[in-house]
Amino acid sequence: MKIADRSLLSLTWPIFIDLFFVFLISIVDVWFLSRVSDNAVAAVGAILPISGVGLVLYNTLSQAGGSIASQRLGAKDDKNVAGAYGGLLILSLLVGIVLAVILITGANTFSMWMGLGGELALISQSYLTILGMGTWILALRFAMNAVLSSQGKTRWNMYSTAIMSAVNLLFNYLLIDGKLGAPSLGVEGIAIATVLAWTASLLFSLTVVVWHCKIAIDLPRTWQSFKAMVRPIVNIALPSVTVPVSIQLSQLVMSSMAASMGDMQLATRIYAYNLLYIGMLYGFAISSGVQIKVAYFIGALQYDKAQAELIKGVKIGVTGIVLFVLTLVMFSDTFYAAFTDNKAIWALGGTILLVAIVAELGRLINLVVGVSLRACGDAKFTAMVGFVSLWFIALPLAWFMGLHLGWGLIGLWIGSSVDEVIRSSTNILRWRSGKWRGTGLYHKPGG
Repeated sequence: MKIADRSLLSLTWPIFIDLFFVFLISIVDVWFLSRVSDNAVAAVGAILPISGVGLVLYNTLSQAGGSIASQRLGAKDDKNVAGAYGGLLILSLLVGIVLAVILITGANTFSMWMGLGGELALISQSYLTILGMGTWILALRFAMNAVLSSQGKTRWNMYSTAIMSAVNLLFNYLLIDGKLGAPSLGVEGIAIATVLAWTASLLFSLTVVVWHCKIAIDLPRTWQSFKAMVRPIVNIALPSVTVPVSIQLSQLVMSSMAASMGDMQLATRIYAYNLLYIGMLYGFAISSGVQIKVAYFIGALQYDKAQAELIKGVKIGVTGIVLFVLTLVMFSDTFYAAFTDNKAIWALGGTILLVAIVAELGRLINLVVGVSLRACGDAKFTAMVGFVSLWFIALPLAWFMGLHLGWGLIGLWIGSSVDEVIRSSTNILRWRSGKWRGTGLYHKPGG
């Protein structure tokens, strides 16, 4: 079935399950790390933002490559669709190899930057080195998922991630303390399990693409052809990566602000984020589905259909996120009780969830409209808006209201809420201006 004939929900629900499995993998890893020691949890937790840079880069590349491929599919430019896939695979591999070298050679330096010493430093270095050795596999895995997503075959990505989750769980169980004759490797075993899980997922996706779906992939044979294939991908990916990187860094700053307010405020922030995370995954899933449809219709020069898909995505997303957050608000004490019996955290956390209604609505709209603009090729605008709003609105407001006025965690959340509302409103105005109609690959000037 062609992308044009697929419903938004049929594209979206497998993406949500896919993202949920990814979330589940991180939860499983933390649980197994806790079986090793508290030091293991602390060391790996401290170093994760470094390895998280790879996730940001690979996800941005795959989204850019998927958008370009979807536009070419919409334009029925089959030859260049295969070229877009080939260019994305080689580009992802090259980025993965470069990052592998950085992680392996810089493991010691990174642990020092994070202020780790003694046993924590040794644990983090070992963990990061092993992940570094396999990070190129993760890069290719993201690229293969983009190939399937652009074809509307999002269910296969869900199956691929389910396999990754199962393999990760199995080898964590076997390698952490030597079950069934396997070596007892502790934290190193958890890192090896992660790389093996990436490998299984990549091999499954590759099998589906090549042998089951028989999707054509045209690998570049010369440097000139490689540049031609990846240029439109890079034009979207380069500006787009500034936003998730800025979000990562700004969250570190927010965490340090919360930490300065005391243990109770920091704990409440962590619990609140855990509760809201499923809603965030829902927003990512909806926006990914919209991106596939919008890019396809932009390539086909069917702008009214692209707009209709965006509006549909916003309506579905807003309805779902409002119901989700309101449920959290109504039963907040029950949900927080799953984490802690501290009623002060319950009270503060309940107020945070009320503020989060605005924040999550803004985030949902920002995700859907922002990713649609990037799918059209209007990535520079969304990158500029995201960077300026995060660093010159969200963080200053969070500091002013949270620390200067003494509103604490509520002030931090209000600052983040204002940022989301401003970014979503600005992106809506950009979309309504219609300038995105002239940024697609197949747009004809004056057309």
